[in-house]
Amino acid sequence: MFDTTTISETFWNSIVERLAQSLCKLLLPRLQALLTVQPRWLSIESAGAYIDKTYEGMRHTLHAHQKELPIVMIGGKPRIDIKDIDRLCMNLKR
Repeated sequence: MFDTTTISETFWNSIVERLAQSLCKLLLPRLQALLTVQPRWLSIESAGAYIDKTYEGMRHTLHAHQKELPIVMIGGKPRIDIKDIDRLCMNLKR
């Protein structure tokens, strides 16, 4: 005779282990992304890449939206606040 308790326990342990592995594969990249520091102040090149524009395209956007995208000099270099970029994109979306 088979011990159904052992078979049932082994079956459920296998299911739980597979579920745990699947969840780790799914959640680990998301958790790592949360722990990565994202810059708030972007260079013109980085700001352009953030919204899929070339350097020249981003300079045009900065000129066209001077009030919404103020340039701040940090360490003698021009920087754009990522929150301003997000706000402008949301306003243009409406």
